[in-house]
Amino acid sequence: MYLMCVIYWYINIVKLYIYGMQFKKLILLFLIHFSAILVGQNPNDFAFVLSERAVNKVFTAIGEIKGKSQYEVLGIIDGHYTWKVLNPKISFKPDSSDFTCEAKVEVGPFGYKSEVLGHVKIGYDDQKNVISIKITDAVFELYTMVLKKKIHIKDIHLEDYFKDPFLFEGPKSIATDMSFTMPDSTVKQIYIQPTVCVMKVVKQAIKTMCDIAVQDKPFKKDVKVTPPIQQAEVKEKKNKAQQVR
Repeated sequence: MYLMCVIYWYINIVKLYIYGMQFKKLILLFLIHFSAILVGQNPNDFAFVLSERAVNKVFTAIGEIKGKSQYEVLGIIDGHYTWKVLNPKISFKPDSSDFTCEAKVEVGPFGYKSEVLGHVKIGYDDQKNVISIKITDAVFELYTMVLKKKIHIKDIHLEDYFKDPFLFEGPKSIATDMSFTMPDSTVKQIYIQPTVCVMKVVKQAIKTMCDIAVQDKPFKKDVKVTPPIQQAEVKEKKNKAQQVR
């Protein structure tokens, strides 16, 4: 009797193992199929990449960013200060992109360098077909030392010196047309245009993935472009909503 019970339980354990393996296979097949559906929904005919290396070349063309003015502290000490930006750089990241640089400051005989970390907003203007990259916040402190004590003078907001965003053409400019000679020597005009584009910020680049449509008549529909949204922009919208409340 004991042996029969052992055999019975053993058979049921084997069944459960077999059913478990089949269930795992079903789950695996479902995941593979679902992943294939998701991949199929993403535009993938071509991709356009705007690298941060290309964007940072704009700083070289702009040249030196600097400022100077007079200062007064404690009502008795005054003089002139100067500052200039060193090694400016925009870094693209999937969650939130940033701006970094060094600020070299001279306040009278006293001088120092400050590391500056700022925020960057990336957007897309559908009407103008323009990708915009704007420095929205980059602050460093201007101070001096009096009797070994740090005296605050003011904050320098570098975003005020980068009022205009960096602008780059968007994916709609990729539309084109070509001539094709048919067997009967007639010439047919072929039109090519992006239809759906998704812009994403990835590490060190803004990547635009598009599907294209090809036809023998001019297009009437506009290109649908999904702009990149980063957490920094989402936080900004939430803050504005709270202020309205």
